[in-house]
Amino acid sequence: MEDRCILLADSWKTFTDQDAVIELKPEELQYETITIPPKVTGSIQPLDVLCFRMYKGCFKKMSNFVFVNDIPVHVHHRDVILKLHALLYQQFQSPRFENLIVRAWFKLGYTDERVQYVNPASFMFKKLNGRCIHNNCKNAVLLVCGWCKGRLCFHHFYDVHHFCTIYLP
Repeated sequence: MEDRCILLADSWKTFTDQDAVIELKPEELQYETITIPPKVTGSIQPLDVLCFRMYKGCFKKMSNFVFVNDIPVHVHHRDVILKLHALLYQQFQSPRFENLIVRAWFKLGYTDERVQYVNPASFMFKKLNGRCIHNNCKNAVLLVCGWCKGRLCFHHFYDVHHFCTIYLP
């Protein structure tokens, strides 16, 4: 760990509580706190600028799919929301999307490292022709798995819990 660092804190009161910071930091660490002004985090935080927008867009596509295809799942129920988020978060963990965060830092000018990245929404929701990868399944395809590239219907993604970790480049 470096001896000195900068703590970039949101302007939310909890994040600017110096007593909490002092309690949690290692004794030998010297730091300077810079507080992000109110109402600008969406413009200057890398995850807000690129990653969270894409994540929210993908979540919306999945919930819209449920409504459009009249799938008997209550998308507004807490347990359904949590399961959908768990499955979508797992998709975003795919090595296919690893450059997304690096690109967000570049987009804001915080780094000169310009990398190519795969847009998760484009990858998962653009090429939905064909059938679900499961034998004899005739359901409409919800998405293409970011890990294994398999086309999955809602049932085989959500109900069967497609928590994939098999990466196929």
